[in-house]
Amino acid sequence: MNIDGFLKIFQSVFYITASIVAVLTYVKAKNGLLNTVNTEYHKKVIERLSQLSDELYKEFDSEADDFWVNEDPIKEILEILHIKIAPNKEKIISSGILKTGIPVSKKESYLQNAADKYKSDPFIPESVRLKVVDLLEARSLAFHNATTDAIGYYTDGLSKGKFWDTLETNHHWLHNRVLNRLYEMGCGVSQVNEEVHEIRLEIQKYFSKFNPTSNR
Repeated sequence: MNIDGFLKIFQSVFYITASIVAVLTYVKAKNGLLNTVNTEYHKKVIERLSQLSDELYKEFDSEADDFWVNEDPIKEILEILHIKIAPNKEKIISSGILKTGIPVSKKESYLQNAADKYKSDPFIPESVRLKVVDLLEARSLAFHNATTDAIGYYTDGLSKGKFWDTLETNHHWLHNRVLNRLYEMGCGVSQVNEEVHEIRLEIQKYFSKFNPTSNR
């Protein structure tokens, strides 16, 4: 074999080696990028789940401003309702007719908005997201139905001349009526609290996948 033959073989080996090195370099860079993206994604997921856990529990935390005892959506609704109907008291009683819409409370708005927000949250794993959305949608519907029932009963009584002398305190017994109705629909305070604990345990189960000391 002459020198030209050796040069051709050398060039062939050189180009093959260079191609292999280029491919390996690309694969390594790609894997490195994917690992970085994967790490950042899981950091986002863990951060979001931690926030979600706190958000779900805040209404059952006695030290939190949002503790359920501090909430009175019915009082909020009645304050708006009474402003609208008080000037027409005599007309309402004499006609026996009281037609009015039901104001949406901050609580109901929160449940509706939260369900919509979590439904498409890309950083909440499906196993957790489905449970959260199901709970919030069930609560939103139950709260709407319980409120509609209570206010319907209340306005019917007002049209018949009842409850007018105690407008400032009617929210107490009406609030209890709503709470009882929520329990009948499986969305009472203690019932929701149990479901929140189940979701938080599901979140804990997800976190355990990344615990180096856990037995997987």
